[in-house]
Amino acid sequence: MLRFHNGHNYLEMSVEIDEDNSLQSYGDAAVSIRVHSHGFSGNSDFWVFRNVLESFCSSLIALEHAQEGEAFLESISPNELNITIRTLSSSGNFAVVGTTGHMIYEKNSKIWHSVSFGFEFEPSQMHEVFKLPWVKRYGTSTISTG
Repeated sequence: MLRFHNGHNYLEMSVEIDEDNSLQSYGDAAVSIRVHSHGFSGNSDFWVFRNVLESFCSSLIALEHAQEGEAFLESISPNELNITIRTLSSSGNFAVVGTTGHMIYEKNSKIWHSVSFGFEFEPSQMHEVFKLPWVKRYGTSTISTG
């Protein structure tokens, strides 16, 4: 599980890659996110295209090595997830900012629920990201082929 935290603030994201090569979604990822940021919290489940996840993972690797730039991830369905991880040059720390949400269906209505979040975190937390199997798999697949 990818996890960034700072005090009571945290972002947790789990990723399950679709491994069934007979499906159109092969290589895409089912993602779950939980976030708590400065008193606001939420969770959501959504899908991410393989190429978007590959770009995110390779950007994370580049971000950690260069200590500058950003990595962006967004869901297939609009507004279910938009997340940016970026460097903060003035402090050497990183920040995670974004939004996540989903539609809640009631008996007679549907209501969009979402949360915006953002907080800084220590650079040492980036080292744990590279131990995740999906980051290794997709972060190196675009580097070696592209």
